[in-house]
Amino acid sequence: MTDAATERRNVPMASPDRGTVLDLLRRNAIQHPDVPALFDDDQWLTWSEYEREASVVALALLDLGVQHGDVVGLHMINRIEHALCDIGALLAGATPTSYYNTLSPEQLAYVARDSACKVSIVDASQVNTWLSIKPWLPDLRAIVVVEGDTTSAEVLRFEEVTAIARSALDDRIAEVERAAARVRPDDAVTIVYTSGTTGHPKGTIITHAGIRSVLDGVLARVVEDLGERPEPGRAQASYLPLAHLAERMITHYLGCELASTVTFVRDMRALAQALPAIRPHVFLAVPRIWEKFLGAVTERAATERGALRRALIRRAIVIAKRVGRARFDGARIGPATRLQHALLDRLVHRKLRAALGLDEVIVAVSGAAPISVDVLTFFRGLGITIVEVYGMTETSAVLTMNSMRAPRLGTVGTALPGVELRIAEDGEILARGKGIVPGYLNRPEATAETFVDGWLHTGDLGRIDQDGYLSIVGRKKEIIINSAGKNISPANVEQAISGASELIGTVYVDGDARPFLVALITLDPTSWRDWCTARGIEAATPEQAAAHSEIRAEVERAVRTGNAQLSRVEQVKRWTLLDGTWDGVTGELTPTFKLKRAVIRDRYADTLTNLHTAR
Repeated sequence: MTDAATERRNVPMASPDRGTVLDLLRRNAIQHPDVPALFDDDQWLTWSEYEREASVVALALLDLGVQHGDVVGLHMINRIEHALCDIGALLAGATPTSYYNTLSPEQLAYVARDSACKVSIVDASQVNTWLSIKPWLPDLRAIVVVEGDTTSAEVLRFEEVTAIARSALDDRIAEVERAAARVRPDDAVTIVYTSGTTGHPKGTIITHAGIRSVLDGVLARVVEDLGERPEPGRAQASYLPLAHLAERMITHYLGCELASTVTFVRDMRALAQALPAIRPHVFLAVPRIWEKFLGAVTERAATERGALRRALIRRAIVIAKRVGRARFDGARIGPATRLQHALLDRLVHRKLRAALGLDEVIVAVSGAAPISVDVLTFFRGLGITIVEVYGMTETSAVLTMNSMRAPRLGTVGTALPGVELRIAEDGEILARGKGIVPGYLNRPEATAETFVDGWLHTGDLGRIDQDGYLSIVGRKKEIIINSAGKNISPANVEQAISGASELIGTVYVDGDARPFLVALITLDPTSWRDWCTARGIEAATPEQAAAHSEIRAEVERAVRTGNAQLSRVEQVKRWTLLDGTWDGVTGELTPTFKLKRAVIRDRYADTLTNLHTAR
């Protein structure tokens, strides 16, 4: 037996569950070696192959000089290499940090420098950006490109450095095992940069212990609701940016906890086409995605061939919402409605679930923003109970989770085990527990301001009922106080309007110190063309679409529908449809699609003033 083999036997990669993410990988490789773990572009990796290939990446990083605690930057789409490099960096003792693909060069330079990135592993499309910012990154030692040809001496090919490491792994596995054995629960598992709605984004230090605490809480809630632990090999889809902690938590970390099979969707715009093939058992979506699913069904009811089919789908939507609402309220469902629901489930609902690719879902999750009652009731009546969760980057993603058996409308559920919540005198939600992060990277003042006496000040306003269910009132710094002194949550108003039509994208509501609310409305960048095509509307640009009378009539209808769900003081009195769309590149939205309110107020100041003062 070689010295290396002896060392491998005596130095375990991860001792039996010390409380790190690496322990989950080791467990899965031992207990579920042949279960598929990752799938992407016709490439499969089992859990044993996942561990070995991640070890190859770890050895390559060690050879590049990466040391314990160094940051390895990941700037890739959702793909197998993203997961392998993430776990590979952890095995090397480093801290993997994913950067949003939509960052401008200036924003990327800021986060890469702030995190002291030592090695960056990037898609071919990002190489030139990294070369352009390299002079401003004194800690950067190497740029490694995945599936890219390069003539630059400053860029290494991922396939070449991993091929060298792979050929040497059997003889040098002990080096990886020693590096992995040094990883402790309090070490950083990643650094996640907050959205930067005000000022520069903050690097939030997420620990292994925090992630494992949240995973334990989520799994306990799932097992309580399902009556059993989901079996290994359950399907999941990874499509939201892995720089977003919610995506990391549900598909990457929870995928490791459950030994799931994760399929990567490289382009989020292809999600609707990909889901029927994936048929996920556990599925996370932000509210806008759930709204688009409902919008697609509603659109089908308007454009399906044959009057009878259209009428049948419309009736199926009505009955699903009626039954869903009754189930939420615990109300009795009359015999006529029960009969219609059973019939429509066979004729329509079952086909709709399959068409959406959600016919196998056992855990459906929504988070990151408010979701409309309309969406929740429809899907519950369709046979899919969406579980709302609440949390933030600073809580390792999840603080509270609703029940799948008895969810409460208007709430985000109760605190996970080990989490304490309380409401401050001004209504702010405070939290503490093992999942709360230790603070921000290089930002001691911000850390001291946010984490006070062991309590995280979330910045959100909320209420807790007698049963411990939390309701979110709004964001503390975003609450609108109108001229009559009424407090209004703009997010609730914006969601009510945007959720009323598949055509509408982002909505911004304004009205601080004003007598009424006004709104800036944009077209949905992913659906406005299809909406126009289905109705024979010729429009080559958002500007042309925004000027069309039928488009404006649909927006008017959506505003009326949204207003009908709101109290009088919350209703939008005037609005304008902008002739462009918003995203992270245009500057109005963060990479996680949150509104940059200060930017919008400044950029559209004249338009807002005209809306408020027009006669």
